[in-house]
Amino acid sequence: MFKIFKANVKKMLQSIKKFFIKGTVLAVSAAVLGMIPSFTSNADQGALGESGISSLLSVLGNSYDKKTVDSDVMGIVVDQAAELEIDFDISLYEEEYANFAIAKVNDFVNVRAESNTTSGIVGHMYDGAVCEIIERTEEADGVWFKVVSGNVEGYVRSDYFTYGDEALEVIEDYVKKVAVVQCNALNVRSEAGTDSAVVGTVTAGDKLELSEEEDFKALKAAENKEEKIDEETTDEETADEDTANEDGVSEDEDSSDAEPEEGAEAGEDSEDSDTEDPEELKWVKVKFTSEKEGYVALNYVVIEESYVTAKTIEEEIAEAEAKRKAEEARRAAAAAAVKEDTTIVGSAVTYSSNAELRSSIVEFAKQYVGMRYVMGGQSLSGGTDCSGFTCYVLANFGYSVGRTPSSQFSSAGRAVSLDQAQPGDIICFGDGGCSHVALYIGDGQIVHEANSRLGCVISSINFMNIVGVKNVID
Repeated sequence: MFKIFKANVKKMLQSIKKFFIKGTVLAVSAAVLGMIPSFTSNADQGALGESGISSLLSVLGNSYDKKTVDSDVMGIVVDQAAELEIDFDISLYEEEYANFAIAKVNDFVNVRAESNTTSGIVGHMYDGAVCEIIERTEEADGVWFKVVSGNVEGYVRSDYFTYGDEALEVIEDYVKKVAVVQCNALNVRSEAGTDSAVVGTVTAGDKLELSEEEDFKALKAAENKEEKIDEETTDEETADEDTANEDGVSEDEDSSDAEPEEGAEAGEDSEDSDTEDPEELKWVKVKFTSEKEGYVALNYVVIEESYVTAKTIEEEIAEAEAKRKAEEARRAAAAAAVKEDTTIVGSAVTYSSNAELRSSIVEFAKQYVGMRYVMGGQSLSGGTDCSGFTCYVLANFGYSVGRTPSSQFSSAGRAVSLDQAQPGDIICFGDGGCSHVALYIGDGQIVHEANSRLGCVISSINFMNIVGVKNVID
């Protein structure tokens, strides 16, 4: 029966060869993905055993796992490709999170220019920072990883990381939630109320890390419950190791952020604004500085999720200077005690129909094709990962979804069947759980940050095994 299978593989690869330009691996990728449906209908699945077809589909669908793929099946694909003189580079189809790692340190660990403790420090990897392993080096003192995190690229010993399957299992625990200020000036209060003392003032675009995530979750749960009750009512009516400072390099503990720029307005809180009734304000607890916490009105912020990444020495110096200036501005604004301006920044774009909105989402997403893949990246233009891409594209249109594939799969929008998928929906991929996400753009295609080798590309919807479709638009 393996002869039948080999014949099918050869037939598929021969079809691919017609479209193949020698030396262009991406052309092979597109052709392979396009051939999957017809190939799987012809192959004798029973003859391949448990891991036959499913393993081959994993190989061709960008979820190749060297630990589980049947070596005989893999050998057939490679042999047939060689016989047909097709340069089939399987390394392009590595699992997106195969080289994902999370720093596990008390404070931070130095990132070195070379794989030894005597080379220069190029940055710091903080506890919980995510990175991509691009090289492994065996040294006398252990294994060193060459990693990329944020704008930092360098070496760290492997024992300072959680990585591989273990890292993927705990990724949800390392998503940082921040409140992004949406108005010109907003007070941070000592308690959740406009009659409490002002801790400080923040301005448009400032980001405040959430202090007590459980408070926010409880708040959102209450809001969802209220919305559900409202909907039902409407329906009725109508019918451990201290790795910091290996060489004496110290971290700046004063992480004061989200301070007003010089001249920013501050002072009285939202009771003086005619945009909101104070009794309707909801509050969320945030970290104003590393030493101070307070509350901001949830009505004037947007909650976003991101990862912690490493910082270069230059970035740390620049941040320290920005914090110093921000503190000076905060003190000046507090002394001036000017009335708070809670005018929401920006204007919403309206669409005549959901179809027009979905088309706009697709066109916006497609402009980033060709951008690099960055694990934990926080910018569409600078590069991000698969869930960052869907998260930030949808956020541009006012939709908030989780920052990880699993959170988008479990809580973003509502689940629909594949035949109901519309442009702008999230396509969830994986094997049981969700380990990759993409935006559907119609006609059986997706746009997504595929992996570090392919970057942001347009692919067939058969890129990997589909485990769900989430509609967040309507």
